[in-house]
Amino acid sequence: MNSLPDAAKATLYNLDCTYLTDVQYNRESLDTVTLNFFEEPFRQFPQKFFLMPEGNAYDYRAFIYTLTEDIHSDPGSGDTARYLARAITNDIPEQRKNFRVYVTFQVSVMLKGQKKQIPVTVKDIGTGGFQFVSKQVFEPGTILTTMFTQARTPVCISACIQKLRPVRREGLHGYGCQFINLTPNAETLIRNFVFQTEAIQAKAKKEKEI
Repeated sequence: MNSLPDAAKATLYNLDCTYLTDVQYNRESLDTVTLNFFEEPFRQFPQKFFLMPEGNAYDYRAFIYTLTEDIHSDPGSGDTARYLARAITNDIPEQRKNFRVYVTFQVSVMLKGQKKQIPVTVKDIGTGGFQFVSKQVFEPGTILTTMFTQARTPVCISACIQKLRPVRREGLHGYGCQFINLTPNAETLIRNFVFQTEAIQAKAKKEKEI
């Protein structure tokens, strides 16, 4: 379960995943950041947006933020104009109600009412759903099914695409899905996989730091 860096450059995206602007951000607390804009933002700046930190580790990870104040100029910036705003989130790993881990594995999905299998790559999975990337375009609200073979016992699961998620790799589209109608057995298998994977990742990270 990886968090955001405390300070970094980042790219902002609209909720439809179109490019918005580049910023520098600094975390003031667990859920609050100060955004430093490199140039004066346009007037119709969205209230909600995705923030994607720089770096390959975040090519598939973006976090939804909401402005808590209007974007304003920094009076102490001297000759170089600088614009600031604060934003808040409950979308980061520490805040999410549904625990998740970052992974990379391929599955084939089938859309409701169709038999054609479509290959996609799962990039994170949690107790409430998963995110995948694909070259194919899907619409929010789409219902899909797949065989979850990473668990100790393969199990068929269904999910609904809830929202688009930005990705930094050209030609790929990201989608956040919520599990639907999980059986108790499927829920247990997924939960066990998530927590076992987190434990393995945490151990590997600790050994790397030694």
